[in-house]
Amino acid sequence: MRPFILSASILSLTGLSISTSCTPALSNTTTPALNLTAISAANGNSVLECWQLQPGFTVASQAGTSGALSLYLGDTANASYTILPPRFNGGTHNAPSAQYVVFLSGLAHVTLPNSTDEAWIQGGKYGAIIAVDTVAVSKDGHITTYPGDADTAALQIPFLDGKVPKHKVLYPGACQWPEMTGL
Repeated sequence: MRPFILSASILSLTGLSISTSCTPALSNTTTPALNLTAISAANGNSVLECWQLQPGFTVASQAGTSGALSLYLGDTANASYTILPPRFNGGTHNAPSAQYVVFLSGLAHVTLPNSTDEAWIQGGKYGAIIAVDTVAVSKDGHITTYPGDADTAALQIPFLDGKVPKHKVLYPGACQWPEMTGL
């Protein structure tokens, strides 16, 4: 069987067209922001919040990504790569430092010792969270388990000097799917 190739002549007969432009169009109403679930703290307890990083996306001018949407994530230091085994229980703990955690694969389940709030994080494109519930601000921390049947790969990326990136809190609780998709 031969592969079907969509040629320009077929497109012209059907009135369809293909755009070869790859430049994204920035718009205050249609360009998505980066919204991340944050494990933060209030009144000495860890809490989940949905954060929107500020400022939003810009069009990159750097070689290799020129023309693509880009978002500055702030200054970072001492990143580490971790492989967590299937069904691993990370126990109750505080964030070792204010940091991004990017789950590249697998599944993470975050719960709080003093709340019924929870966050499920699927590794991949939407697998980034922020953890800032350090011992300086939260007495009990949070609980992270990895209930999947496969390893979970994660990057831990501390903020330089603990400086949390600019953001606004959208609402209490983990970000919901509609606020995270679209990128």
